[in-house]
Amino acid sequence: MSNKAFSRKPTWLAVCAALAVEPVLAQSVLEEIVVTARKRAENLQEVPVAVTAFSQEQMDRFDVQNAMDLSTRVPNFLAPRNTVTFGAPQFFMRGAGRAENNWNYENAVAVFVDEVYLQSTSGAYIDMLDMESVEVLRGPQGTLYGRNATTGSVSFHSRKPELQERRFMIEATAGANSRRDVKLTYSQPLIDNELGIKLDFFRTENEGFVTRVDGAGAEVDDEFGEQEHIGGRLGFLWEPSESASYQLILEYSEQDSGTNLITPIVPTDPNDFLSKTGAANFVPLFGENEGASEPLTGDGGHEFDGFNATLKASWEFSAGTLKSITGWREYDEDYKSQLGSFPFPLQVAPGASIWTHVNSSNDFEQFTQELQFSGTIGDSFSYVAGVYYFYNDWSQFQYVGALLPIEFSPVCCFPRETENFGGAWNDTTQETTSYAVYFDADYQISETLNLFFGARQTWDEKEVDYLSYFEDRSTVIPGFPVNPDESWDEFTPRLGLEWTFMDDAMVYVSYSKGFKAGALEGARATDPAFAASWLDPEIVDTYEAGLKAEWFGGRLRTNFAVFTSEYEDKVELIDPQTAAVADVDIDGLEIDFSWLPTDNLTFFGNIGLLDAEYKSADSDHPIFDDVGIPGNAPGLDADPVAAPEYTFLLGGSYFLPLGDRGSLLFQLDYNGVDDHYSGLGVGNFDSEIVESYELLGGNVTYTSPSEKWTLMLGADNLTDEEYWTTTMFGFIPGRTYGDDTAWYLRFRYDTD
Repeated sequence: MSNKAFSRKPTWLAVCAALAVEPVLAQSVLEEIVVTARKRAENLQEVPVAVTAFSQEQMDRFDVQNAMDLSTRVPNFLAPRNTVTFGAPQFFMRGAGRAENNWNYENAVAVFVDEVYLQSTSGAYIDMLDMESVEVLRGPQGTLYGRNATTGSVSFHSRKPELQERRFMIEATAGANSRRDVKLTYSQPLIDNELGIKLDFFRTENEGFVTRVDGAGAEVDDEFGEQEHIGGRLGFLWEPSESASYQLILEYSEQDSGTNLITPIVPTDPNDFLSKTGAANFVPLFGENEGASEPLTGDGGHEFDGFNATLKASWEFSAGTLKSITGWREYDEDYKSQLGSFPFPLQVAPGASIWTHVNSSNDFEQFTQELQFSGTIGDSFSYVAGVYYFYNDWSQFQYVGALLPIEFSPVCCFPRETENFGGAWNDTTQETTSYAVYFDADYQISETLNLFFGARQTWDEKEVDYLSYFEDRSTVIPGFPVNPDESWDEFTPRLGLEWTFMDDAMVYVSYSKGFKAGALEGARATDPAFAASWLDPEIVDTYEAGLKAEWFGGRLRTNFAVFTSEYEDKVELIDPQTAAVADVDIDGLEIDFSWLPTDNLTFFGNIGLLDAEYKSADSDHPIFDDVGIPGNAPGLDADPVAAPEYTFLLGGSYFLPLGDRGSLLFQLDYNGVDDHYSGLGVGNFDSEIVESYELLGGNVTYTSPSEKWTLMLGADNLTDEEYWTTTMFGFIPGRTYGDDTAWYLRFRYDTD
């Protein structure tokens, strides 16, 4: 990477390629993977899209308990923890994504739950409760998936109710950090082969692995990072005939967590505080996963209450299939947190210091309606056409103590506190309305040649009510309120050619265009100019070529994809209230493989390679700011954020039959990511660097002779690697470290 003196290099494992396909039991060929990436069930090897899919069993073996645990399990995919709130992952795919969960910035990685788009990543923590599958699609997906899928999508599919047999499942997990997880599923037919009901419940809790300390570094308590999640799902499936199906899914979840305490860091040389040379060395102020609480967050925490309702219906006719997807999402979220974990205010200028407290209350409501019609014409033409409607009302009342240094504030102090604090309250409401029509089709030119194409026309409109107060919650900041509104429309095509040049092998080339609606720049602005400044939509043109093949009678599967993505007006967060746009080119390579050398032995893995560079940027973009240190600004030679040169996964499993005593399955996997800049802030400060790391994990699973119950013993980070996955803004230096070695013991009983 340019302008950095990174010393760690990829290991030899990083040259291995792989598909994050879970190890399978003894078999003579690799198991077929069925995906619905193109709104119809297809063999993954026949889909001209770069996609990775997981079943619930596969996620269990990788100890994937939430959406963030998918990091590095998919090539060129990162999902680190949010540095402010527990429940909002940061999704980055192919070097693009979003680190914030505020109302104004939508993610470039679209998230879907049971085919319903989620605008907010605050609802995308997704505890893995009896999932049918999770599919990760890389590259723009606008012709088929909801909205804003400029760089890819992550789609979660819950398991349907049973129509023929009763099913009961219980799973209990105990582990490090007082981890205690319980999951229950009960499903049965109410009318055989026609009507079924399913009830799911989960509760997960742990003490976390961060420690609160005082100003002298002495431990205060060990409960600052506690997490407790409770939720359930009630589902109904009614199939009154072979041509009609209705599915209702009702979900409720609660998250109750402590403050997401980051680890404050300081340079070994105080002169390197704002260095951009790549040579500065930062160390934890107290210790790894140790931080102090600021005065306003002593009782901090995160609470989330969410409800989802999804109604899916489909009707088959002689001309094709009509499908309706209706979704309602709502949640209330409150958190007190902090951007830093220093026991003292940060000095941002001579005589001016700030605390970095965040106090936020969010109310979120979303409604979506989609109609799809799919069918075939003759033997060579198949298609999906649809209309899409989206409405979102998002209100946020938030205090941020990193906006106005107290010396610049005309009011005295934060109510009920004995010290002065700089900051501001923002009372904002945004209404988003979106309409779209789309079309996607395949035309079979010959037995070996297939043309695929599609298009989407999108209309987006946003209206904002914006009011900012000084910290007394009553004195309005001059220039407010503001009431900006804006609308956009965009046509996004997709075109490609697929050639099956031999049995079990095909190549494809494609072009696709992605569109993400524009956004208001100032999520927490105290300047009315930022609060009324609309950023242009993010546009990307992606060219991709791929090869999917199976060899040696189905024992070896290799999938390759190369791509180049040209981003126009890619939004990049500078600090809590301002953003910038830049044009960025990102080239990449993704290689997946799964190999079954013997009936009992499987190897698997993946590698993703990226080469990202700025092509142009605004003159006030932070990559041009030397922050008072001559020669400190890298300019267009800066490295874009969240674009590591490589990610990789390599692993293997061995199945050992024990005759009438059951069986054992041993698994070991090794994954890693290269040096990169954190997605939160684009200043290219040395403190924003995430150093490369490699993690080793593994488990052994005993399966009973009846195959109804299993016992798994495993551990993550077996080598006790010290690593961090994200950082804070350069002027508030801090890191979110990963956990030490964490063991777990899981019992599962399933009548299926």
